[in-house]
Amino acid sequence: MSTSSHAAVESGAAIVAKATPPVTVSLATVAGYQVSEILLWATLIYTVMMIGHKLYSIWVDVSGRGKK
Repeated sequence: MSTSSHAAVESGAAIVAKATPPVTVSLATVAGYQVSEILLWATLIYTVMMIGHKLYSIWVDVSGRGKK
C-alpha cells in the first residue's frame, strides 16, 4: 500500500468518525428523542465502558497476565 493511499484511508476514517456524532443526533432527533436524553444515555454508556476498562486493567495488573 502506498503512502498516499494509506493517508487517504486514514483521512476517510477520520471524516467518518467526525461525522458520526452529529448524524446520530440528527437522526435521533428526527425519530423523536430529545438531545438531552441522547447525551444522558451516551454519558451513561461511556461511564460504564470506562469503569469496565479500568476494572479489566486492574485485573490484568493483579493477576500478572500483562507480564511476559
